[in-house]
Formats: sequence, structure tokens, C-alpha cells
Amino acid sequence: MSEIQPLLIQLTEAILSNLVVGAKVTIDGVVYDKPISHTSDRYGLRKYVKLTTEKGLITRVVLVDSMDRELYVKNMNYQKGAQGYTIAFPLTLEAKEVKENG
Repeated sequence: MSEIQPLLIQLTEAILSNLVVGAKVTIDGVVYDKPISHTSDRYGLRKYVKLTTEKGLITRVVLVDSMDRELYVKNMNYQKGAQGYTIAFPLTLEAKEVKENG
């Protein structure tokens, strides 16, 4: 039986965390570049994108790397008003046991 060790998961999550440099948020058909407002590993790796003054229908939020490649896409249908809004992206990996044939 093969087992992925916790160290491999930790190292892979660190690579994922470093790959994400920003986000693109589509509001009323306009794409806004937004920074990552916060990264947390308290309950598994998560990246957060904070919206403050923007208003309108949020239809898409994408985490991107330094070459603007899409890494994680969330399609949404959220009408944002004057209140702030934070979008969370969980990036936690976990090992699952797979039974081998043979």
C-alpha cells in the first residue's frame, strides 16, 4: 500500500499558496484586478479576496498566477450592495486511501 505523507501535502499547499498572486472579479460585466487580501491556514489553506466599494452583480471570481493564468474559478450570482464582501477560496489538499487492484 502506498501512502502520501503529510509533508508532501504541506509542501504542495505551500507551492499552491505561492502560485496565487491575485484575483480577477467580474462585476456587471467589468473585470477588476484585486489583490489577495488575506491568506489563512487556520482551518486549511484559504485565500481571501475582499471587495469594498464595488457594487453590482458578481458573476465570476478567478484566482490567477503571475502570468494571469486562471488557477481557481468560482462562478457566482451575487448582487453586492454598499456593504463589504469577502470571497474565500479553500485550497486544502488531503490524502485519500485508494485500494489497489491485484
